[in-house]
Amino acid sequence: MDIYEEYIENVIQLAEDAMYDGRYEEAKRLFENGLMEEPGYPKLHAKLGDMYHYHHINLALAERHYQLALRFKPDYKEVYEELTALYLNHKKYEGIKVLMKKAIKVDCIDKTFVHEKLGMVEEALGNYKEAIAHYRKGLFASFDNDNVDELKKHIKRNKYKRIKNRWKLWQREN
Repeated sequence: MDIYEEYIENVIQLAEDAMYDGRYEEAKRLFENGLMEEPGYPKLHAKLGDMYHYHHINLALAERHYQLALRFKPDYKEVYEELTALYLNHKKYEGIKVLMKKAIKVDCIDKTFVHEKLGMVEEALGNYKEAIAHYRKGLFASFDNDNVDELKKHIKRNKYKRIKNRWKLWQREN
């Protein structure tokens, strides 16, 4: 790590300390000063995105900074997770689809994570067959028993919803 990078990391640490102490304006100022020095530093954008997402509650700016972090570091795993959480919480399903199409191409991103999130989107949209297909893909990509159990529950729930949906359609027709 060179001196300049060490300086930026120190700015990030100071800003995080201020943020966790509830001094959001000071944290924002520190992050923005860091971005003036190094506008393409992905971690600065990610941390500023976190602040807007979780503490300062400006979701448009949070999304923008997360996207900038990914622009400068396309394999930034944590940012994919945070941006997905932001999109899920605010029902921005198309944003998740676009993001996961990008994420599936990144080696360090867990493919189970990608398929589970795509399954959640399809489930929320009422596309249970597609949701089941994504959950199954996630199931086959997983090495974690807890993940496998969770994905099996997702599949079972979607099968039930699909049958229930078909039953309602059948009742309307008859």
